[in-house]
Amino acid sequence: MRRLAVPFLLAAVLTGCSSTEPGKPSAGDQTGSAPTTGTSAGSAPVNRPKAVDLKTVDPCSLITPEQKTALGLSTVKAGTPLPVYGEGSKRCNQSYVDRKYIGDIHTLLNGGVDRLKKTTGESKLTALQIAGYPAYLTQRESPGSAGACEIYIDANDGQLLLVDAVAGFAEDSATLDGACERAKALAGAAGAVLATK
Repeated sequence: MRRLAVPFLLAAVLTGCSSTEPGKPSAGDQTGSAPTTGTSAGSAPVNRPKAVDLKTVDPCSLITPEQKTALGLSTVKAGTPLPVYGEGSKRCNQSYVDRKYIGDIHTLLNGGVDRLKKTTGESKLTALQIAGYPAYLTQRESPGSAGACEIYIDANDGQLLLVDAVAGFAEDSATLDGACERAKALAGAAGAVLATK
């Protein structure tokens, strides 16, 4: 069932549902090397630890063996990219030891934050910081589960790193809040490695 449901669910990422309130992006606390500034689709400069061209990134390489253990992941393996995320997009699938949640990391190459705000709806996005990167959280319904939590990291102009977690299918104890906890932890780990690329 997971094989059939997950691609369908993830294809609907940019149409998500949410009850979160809108937020405003901010530079937040920066650590490490000097931040890289850029623009996202010609808007105000974006403050990032490092702008990374996601065309060259294998999303599975963003989870180290140590992080895999710390996050409670049982598998981290390449998945089939979704065409909706642009030519050359890549995908990494994760499953958790407790089997209550599944996750994915996608490279989105066909539009940045401005496109995200238009397709998802700015009112459904909550701004946050992930490993020094501007990021946006949204929640959506996921048939057969308690829901999904998605975090879009503004990694480069016109490109986003999408980290999501879905509350396990047919698992009554899995919750949307639990999915968001896992998505935030996974995004934090991936974002920290991304800044070293």
